[in-house]
Amino acid sequence: MLEKAQNSNLHINLLCASLITIGILLPDFYLGYIAKILTCTIPIMTFLGVLGFSVLLSFIKNRYLLVLVVGLLILTQTVQINHWAYFGAPIHSHDISKVFFELDEIFQTGSALTFQLWRVWLVEAASIGTVIFGVWITKNRNRNKFAWIPLIIVLSITPVLSHLKGPAAFYTKPTSSTIYNTTRAFSDWVVNSSRKVKSPDYKPYSISYRTPKVRNVVLIMGESLSSRYMHLYGYSQPNTPYLDSLKNDPNFAFSKGVSSSVSTITSLQLFFNTFRNPGHTSLIRKKEANLFRLAKHQGYKTFVISAQNEKLFHDTGIEFVDHFGSEKDIHENLANKGDEALIDSLQILTLSDKNFIVIHLRHIHTPFDTYTKHHPELGYSKEVHKDRASQAQQEYSNAILYHDYWVKQCIAMIQKLLPQDTVIFFTSDHGQLLGERSLYGHNLMEPEVSDVPVWSYCINTQPTHLASLKNQIISHYDLAKHIGGLMGATITNPNENSTHQFVHSSEIYTNYQFMPWKKEHGKVVFFDKEWVCKLTAK
Repeated sequence: MLEKAQNSNLHINLLCASLITIGILLPDFYLGYIAKILTCTIPIMTFLGVLGFSVLLSFIKNRYLLVLVVGLLILTQTVQINHWAYFGAPIHSHDISKVFFELDEIFQTGSALTFQLWRVWLVEAASIGTVIFGVWITKNRNRNKFAWIPLIIVLSITPVLSHLKGPAAFYTKPTSSTIYNTTRAFSDWVVNSSRKVKSPDYKPYSISYRTPKVRNVVLIMGESLSSRYMHLYGYSQPNTPYLDSLKNDPNFAFSKGVSSSVSTITSLQLFFNTFRNPGHTSLIRKKEANLFRLAKHQGYKTFVISAQNEKLFHDTGIEFVDHFGSEKDIHENLANKGDEALIDSLQILTLSDKNFIVIHLRHIHTPFDTYTKHHPELGYSKEVHKDRASQAQQEYSNAILYHDYWVKQCIAMIQKLLPQDTVIFFTSDHGQLLGERSLYGHNLMEPEVSDVPVWSYCINTQPTHLASLKNQIISHYDLAKHIGGLMGATITNPNENSTHQFVHSSEIYTNYQFMPWKKEHGKVVFFDKEWVCKLTAK
């Protein structure tokens, strides 16, 4: 009788498995086939794999294990879907850790894009509800106390393959299902985040010192600014009127720039540590070529004023900074005045005879239209576009118009505070994708994300200090070495070669990906559009 009762309940297990399968694949079906927000599909093998896994789940006797597995599936797939819907590409393993320390920015960006993402969230709610409903109404399904054994085996397959084959074999695929990409990305993240990467055998830098060439160096580090959307660099919209007015000024120079990384925190680490070669993480730990350290050695008073969270300056050499101020110190002023609050902070600094000042911006970060509330008299475009790319590009261009106004005010303040022997440099942490190949945002290993502006302005000092920056392609590494040289510290890297440099991923302490590039006939040429992985993990 018991065996007959159990057999009669098999249809309940099948119902449970079917509802779990529907819940897991519902986002792919709606967002990929109907709304066409994602490029995902549901191959027959994926469908059969999810159904088989769901059948296995339906036999789990321990409800805590069932809740844990189903909860992890829902959580990881939610991360994947939201990333994919915003960026236009599935999340890869090296970007996952950013989810945990950039929650404030994620929620801010997400809330600003409700009009675009509400369908994503709605189908996620329906997906979660379907899975929970399926588990709840099938309480009388058959259970097996040994079902956890094949479950653990199945869950172990992808991580084991990731360990054996390495990260290069686990790149996500934009035409596969979200659950396929989710299991691959998170399995690779779990496996490789625990690996220690063997740093290649690089030779140490050497630093030689002489009398500084200038008394004051000001570095303005922008946020998410790509040169290709600036009128100064040829963009069609007149969004840089002030910078345009400086074109023929002998004290001004501008160049195309290439960032060190595609994310803020990594880009700052690499820039301030004059980082060039993949895997050379000992350079960051030892701080042997750190710009703040070199500045202190040369007698400069060092300052950082940032409109962003202080955690972004992790491992940038803050221990060598005399004054550090972040978003939390000027939060109210930032809310009222935007990044002009940084100019207020600048004018109350207690300066010395020689100063190295870093100003870290927030504006041009998403949501771009946030900044149009400041100085509406600038004439922001109000046109509404139906397609996402055109609308994003317009809002981005408006943000650059505000940025141009901000730059004018900042230079005026620096001229007032440091009227003699001062050089101002500007670059951005990384660039931005605005619909190119249907991709958005940064953190993606795409050439456009490395596109940044580089410009410099002299105040009553020798314009020859800018000679090496005019009509050149300047990487973050090049710029960092140049700044060190102006402060009298010549940085010699015996690991350089004249052929290529690198754009690094956002996870430089793992077996990470990077893009090699070279300067060729005034252009940036990437050796390979695909990610390149050459670090050896142990």
